[in-house]
Amino acid sequence: MTNDKQLMTNGKIMKILITGGAGFIGKWLIEKMPSDVEVVIVDSLDEQVHRRSKDFAPELLARAKCIKADVQDIGEHKEAIEGTDVVIHLAAQTGTGQSMYEISRYVQQNANGTAKLLELISSLEHKPRRIVVSSSRAVYGDGAYSDGKSILYSQGRRVEDLQNGIWEVCGADGQPLKSLPMHESHLTKPTSVYGFTKLWQEQLLQVYCESQGIDLVTLRFQNVYGPKQELGNPYTGIIGIFTNAIVQGNRLELFEDGKVTRDFVFVGDIADAVLECATYEKPLNTILNVGSGVAVTLVEVVETIAEVIGKKAEYTISGRFRVGDVRHAIADMENYKTTLGHWTPTSLKEGISQYLKWYLNQEPLEQATLEASLREMEQKGLLLAKK
Repeated sequence: MTNDKQLMTNGKIMKILITGGAGFIGKWLIEKMPSDVEVVIVDSLDEQVHRRSKDFAPELLARAKCIKADVQDIGEHKEAIEGTDVVIHLAAQTGTGQSMYEISRYVQQNANGTAKLLELISSLEHKPRRIVVSSSRAVYGDGAYSDGKSILYSQGRRVEDLQNGIWEVCGADGQPLKSLPMHESHLTKPTSVYGFTKLWQEQLLQVYCESQGIDLVTLRFQNVYGPKQELGNPYTGIIGIFTNAIVQGNRLELFEDGKVTRDFVFVGDIADAVLECATYEKPLNTILNVGSGVAVTLVEVVETIAEVIGKKAEYTISGRFRVGDVRHAIADMENYKTTLGHWTPTSLKEGISQYLKWYLNQEPLEQATLEASLREMEQKGLLLAKK
């Protein structure tokens, strides 16, 4: 993605507002942003995501007008936001596990924060022509399955089955069903509070944008990883947690039977997708999955990281499980390709190689921090063991 394309709206330089713009994806987005676009960032610099920084990074201050504020207080900054052409809404609390017990925090930040943003937009003299929102594959919950004849939707894996080591989603006959790639047409059935709040974001935006004639692009991200992801946050970033353990020679714990699958998408690819949708000239009004389109097991992820690092990975398949976790997740990328014409994701091995180069220059995550987060989930009854 080049950053020298001149972008104009109604004869003037385009102005883009990015909520949560100082975060993981926001930093990459700013780096790729065309140089002549006016950018305003609103970010609360949440301590969980910005543990080592109390202020905006120099590269952000040099490129954008940076406002330190919670998205719930965004209405106080109307003057700075007036004239915005495109809103990129990244601000959100992330992490499925933590959302299951810090419920009000996730509802306030994700649902109420989005509502406050829309209230501000309603008061603007010049309303944006487009909103791009970062949603999540968590809205699909367990996703769609096939019994060989028809598409079926799981009611969610039962705790008692998981305690008995029945990891796969099964049909009425007790036999495992085949997991299908998540498609935009599939039912949305979240299994976590986080997933529900992301779905509420989508629905709030859809109702509002339809009433105002604003072009809405909803991007449902799979598991995003890469350089600049906060190492000190034990609730997100499994690639970072695994890399940290292997580099330091710590033994890893893999939940369930180690065969949980996820679709890991490199953050640079995510930033390209967001920027393309933000600057696309024609109306889009669409929901798009954004993932690599490749499912890998936890064991395969660990072995790939170990190969890149050049060290043997020590791990235990514990049989423990997190309540609300889904078994399989992979994006169907056909709609994205049809809509935007292309998609060439970074391979997992290449992405991890880029991540490792960055990681080796960072202060590593303390093992005690990760262990504390797991104990917290155990105390809340959300991290359980197989019988």
